[in-house]
Formats: sequence, structure tokens, C-alpha cells
Amino acid sequence: DFHYPHEWGVDTLPLGNEELSFALGKDGSTRRKLARASGCILEYVGNVAYMAGTIPERRRARDYLNWLMKQRTGPILVDTAERTDIAIVEIPEEMKGMTKAAALRDVERET
Repeated sequence: DFHYPHEWGVDTLPLGNEELSFALGKDGSTRRKLARASGCILEYVGNVAYMAGTIPERRRARDYLNWLMKQRTGPILVDTAERTDIAIVEIPEEMKGMTKAAALRDVERET
């Protein structure tokens, strides 16, 4: 696990085999989503995630990867205070559980 201290650089994050598979996604789709959302260049070499970009881009990529890994074992709570990269979408209680994964993928693709 390495953080490059300069404005532009490359950070690394080691991943286990299952984590790597999950972080890569089918045909690399999850990796591309993480890269697009963070604005960071994200590639996996062996079992290491390489995040290239500015400090804020690398921080977002690392946060998103960590959140992704945590959600493998259950729901997570993200502290949204001070975050400018997150939009809160309120879902009415009666609609929870009715949202289809395909519809969520459409939202991901469009944003």
C-alpha cells in the first residue's frame, strides 16, 4: 500500500484474489466504472491496483475501491460530510427493494 506524496503520481493498493476479481468485474466493467467515477487512471497488474492521477483523483479511487470491498460482506455506511463527489438520492421506503440492478446500471452509465 503506497501513497505518492506529490500532486501527480501513482498509488498502489494490494488486493486478494477474490477482491481483484470483484474489483475488475465482468470484462473489466467495474474497473472502468471506478476509473470514470474517480477521474483516475486505474489498472490492475497482478494483484495490485495502480491508481495514477492527481491527489484528489487517487484519493477518490482508493475510497471507491475500499467501499466496493466493504460492500462484499454487507451494507456499508459512507460519511458524506465534506464530500463533493457524492450525490444523495432519496428512495421512498415503499420503493426500496423494487429498484432493479439493470436500472441502477443505466444510471451509472449515464452519470
